[in-house]
Amino acid sequence: LTSLLWKEWNKDLHELHHHCVHSYLPLLVGSAKTQRKSKRLLDSTLARLVELASQKQCDGSKPRCTACVTRDTECRYGETESRRFKRRYQQLKQKRTAQEELFDTLQTLPERDAAAIFHRIRAGANAEAVIRHIQEGNLILELSHVPQASSRFHFPYMDKIPASLQDSTYFQSLVYEAIEASDYDRSTSQTHVALQKSNYARSLSTARMVDNLLEDAQPSHWTSVSSNDRLLRNIIESYFINQYPRHFFFHKANFLEDLVSRRTEFCSHLLVNALLAKACASFRVLSNRTRFWNPDSLPYRFLAEAKRLWELEDGAPKLTTIQAGCLINAAMNDFGHDTLGFSYMLKAFGMAQKMRLFAPRVDHDKFEHAKSFTAWGLSSWLSLQSYYYFKPPCLLDLPADPLPDVHGKSEWYGDIVINYPADGNHYMTDFGHGMKALSELRVIQNEIGVMCFSRFEDSKKMPWGAALHIQAKLETWYRGLPTKLQPRWIVHPSHLLLHCEYHAVLITLFRSQIYSEDGGARSLTQNQLNTAQKAVTEASIHLESILRIYYLRHSFESYDSTLTIFLVHLANLTLEPIRQLEQDPTSERKDTSEALISTLVLCFNGLYEQSKCAYIAIVMLALMRKQLSAEIRNTVGRYVTIEEPDSDTESIDETNFDIGGKKRNALRNIVRTYGSVWKVVPLEALA
Repeated sequence: LTSLLWKEWNKDLHELHHHCVHSYLPLLVGSAKTQRKSKRLLDSTLARLVELASQKQCDGSKPRCTACVTRDTECRYGETESRRFKRRYQQLKQKRTAQEELFDTLQTLPERDAAAIFHRIRAGANAEAVIRHIQEGNLILELSHVPQASSRFHFPYMDKIPASLQDSTYFQSLVYEAIEASDYDRSTSQTHVALQKSNYARSLSTARMVDNLLEDAQPSHWTSVSSNDRLLRNIIESYFINQYPRHFFFHKANFLEDLVSRRTEFCSHLLVNALLAKACASFRVLSNRTRFWNPDSLPYRFLAEAKRLWELEDGAPKLTTIQAGCLINAAMNDFGHDTLGFSYMLKAFGMAQKMRLFAPRVDHDKFEHAKSFTAWGLSSWLSLQSYYYFKPPCLLDLPADPLPDVHGKSEWYGDIVINYPADGNHYMTDFGHGMKALSELRVIQNEIGVMCFSRFEDSKKMPWGAALHIQAKLETWYRGLPTKLQPRWIVHPSHLLLHCEYHAVLITLFRSQIYSEDGGARSLTQNQLNTAQKAVTEASIHLESILRIYYLRHSFESYDSTLTIFLVHLANLTLEPIRQLEQDPTSERKDTSEALISTLVLCFNGLYEQSKCAYIAIVMLALMRKQLSAEIRNTVGRYVTIEEPDSDTESIDETNFDIGGKKRNALRNIVRTYGSVWKVVPLEALA
């Protein structure tokens, strides 16, 4: 195939050279009549050149190739023999894939539906047609489904809440009451009726952002990757809905105003391409968004363009360049290139220091406000990098200007307004409260990093007194949450993940007190040991409760990098009692073992859904799979696809991971940290 393509390319070049020579020379020496004739030939040659260039970018997709879809143009060329051969080969691969998918689908469908599919096959339908029928039926149901109170997701293994969790305060929340209301007659309670009409009965995956600025924007002005403005607007929208609440590197209103007006104070070509590269992970329409190494994939192209523009920067510190550096770092983390990505972060941090981003503001104009906003976004991101990747903090001091009160200065933060299909109401996402609370939690995590991570020695163990000091700070933060972020009122994924993070920090804090690096108990008094175990047990119950509510309301389909971390954390916490149960089957009751398997299946289901969004989740899923015994792997495998990455297209070698080396990369640290603090996932499994 490669040989055929090379021969065709040489043939086209020879033909183009022949036309150019015989068309251009007469223009120099011929008569006027000859020149007119030659000019027509030259125009024809240029048209041929454009056509050939288009063909070289064609991937053979029908009815329009990917390049033409991206440019929003019509395909006007035929198909060469080599491309026809390649397309036929891909069709044969897809046919085999369709047969495999049909087999898997028949295993999971209800018996009545499976019988109907079997009758279609007996009637002569091929695998592709049957799969298409199933998919179209599901799509029609999805499109016609108005997100009402009856809409909820169901657990893949056991569709009920384990008894051990039912005392959690999170099951007293309005979002869970709305989930319960969907299982009862709508007329039974006025409270249920009210909940059915609120955003507590809606999945964020169906939401659209309401913003006139974005609707008027033409992002294609800022990127050479695609001219399809509708596609670009949708990708940007997915970022603001799904990722911006936890990755707030720039002020949304400032950015969108300049995006529309084409000013460059708060927007730039570099920033837009970096944003689009990061946003692709949460745009579910892109089927190949995890294949960052594929030059035809949009994540690859946006990131490549952002890197090219980064190299063209003159070195002068700019606010938009700092913001773009954060986004490039975040996007490369999703691809597994954490070490290379962090180099962009360090350069952005250096620029921030030159611009005195963390110094007190003298003026309070729009640009100074933007600098202060970015200072807090950068500070929070650096704290996250330190805490989860075992790195000593880059920033030891807080930004000099404190975060303002949300009620008094809501415009300082801005907000994201959303609505849902068939619902005329607009809903605020309370972005300001979320940003302030998350930034304050990151300050505490940064303090943990200062205590535990050093540039010159291995991670230090926190003294018991210091652990109690951090616990007191965390509990003060928790009690001070605004009403909208308290357990009773939380609804959006970013709210739920904020609480996940709080409980996960507590678990890690006290698990590291209970166990030493070699897995043995630390030198704690019995009272201290009881205190630590109680804190871990309570936080673990709350963490699982939140993740179960998250799934019931929103599912795990939308990407969030920290969601992946919490799923790994909960899976490892669940593996401990499962392993004990495998060694002594009589040690637990049957309902307890069923609940444990239910939790493990839910975690792997979440990792599988996240693996459709970002490559980091693919590798984490594969590594977590290795921690399962053969029996548990078979049990989980009945409900979740947990195969190894495809060695041809999704090889670990394509990433920057050094699974077998000494480098401490993102994946190693995450799995190490959330292997119940070095106890469940042994380091030799990653080395």
